[in-house]
Amino acid sequence: MTMPDLLALQIEPSTFCTLRCPTCPRTAFAKHWHNIHFPLAEIDKVAPLAARAEIVLLQGWGEPLCHPEIDEIIRRLTEAGANCALTTNGCLLDDKRSEALLEAGLAHLTVSISGATPETHAALRPPSDLHSLLERMRRFRQLADKMGKKPRLTLSFLQQDANIHELPEVLALSDRYGLDHCLAINATYLPTPDHAKQYVKRGLRTAWATKRAFWKAIWSGREYTPAQTQLRERDVCANDPLRCLTIGADGSLSPCIFLQLPLKSRPPQHPPLLVLGNIFQESIEDIWNSPAYRDFRRAFAIRRQLYDELHEEILNSDDQKQKTLEAPDRINRIFAANPVPAVCRQCAKMQGL
Repeated sequence: MTMPDLLALQIEPSTFCTLRCPTCPRTAFAKHWHNIHFPLAEIDKVAPLAARAEIVLLQGWGEPLCHPEIDEIIRRLTEAGANCALTTNGCLLDDKRSEALLEAGLAHLTVSISGATPETHAALRPPSDLHSLLERMRRFRQLADKMGKKPRLTLSFLQQDANIHELPEVLALSDRYGLDHCLAINATYLPTPDHAKQYVKRGLRTAWATKRAFWKAIWSGREYTPAQTQLRERDVCANDPLRCLTIGADGSLSPCIFLQLPLKSRPPQHPPLLVLGNIFQESIEDIWNSPAYRDFRRAFAIRRQLYDELHEEILNSDDQKQKTLEAPDRINRIFAANPVPAVCRQCAKMQGL
């Protein structure tokens, strides 16, 4: 079976990092962590598939700019025809690196923050300085303009219960620094019970912050992608294992970054993991067509097919109102009869977060 063109190919450049974020598994499992860079010599193995992906996401459980040859990785993938996007914490984004990334052909830069005030951001991303990294983004845009480059710039906000009240001001920061896009995402990968406390709590406080952010986006004309806070089981999660995959810095291939952790030893308590092969040892296509990977995808494919058929039935029905009223119960029965793989059942992404 020939692999389909991917929506997203995620490649983890490095598992090293400059920060000690309390929500990150790198902090929780520090004693077991494997610090490694993706070998530049292996990048040609993924270039053909990267060229067929809608986007190549250079990010993982570490800071991509820690990789000493990240610009060369981007250059080779771009020359192969890939559309490269990189997500960074911004701490290493100086002029030299910015120029190298722009020269290499980076199409999309995202800087991730955890607060709209220096105090909140620093508490959730020690020892990062909010104003410094936003100034680096401003400088990146200035250098891009000078070089005649047009990368897309996104400010990504990792919303948690401790910072949700600052969401509207994140929109204001995005506008103030002239960024193209503001993205809110949930802290959904919470590998220990202590991490679970970081979930955004539903209620008036969250609803008010979300609504204010929405109106700020309209008022400023800033492109904004909000994060969902209402739980609703999905047929296929947003990471869509049917047309997305992740390659770790050690070459491990997983359906999703949440199922792959760079651990040199297993901690007593860890989330479900699923590595289906290693691209340094076998071809990506052989891994994709392996029985284990086909079985994993089949569970999602069945759910998507049945879900789509139900919606098609409603659209073609003479009594759409009644069919729509019946739909939630029928969807719940479909999902109950066709569960996702066991490793995915507790994932917040399956609940739409």
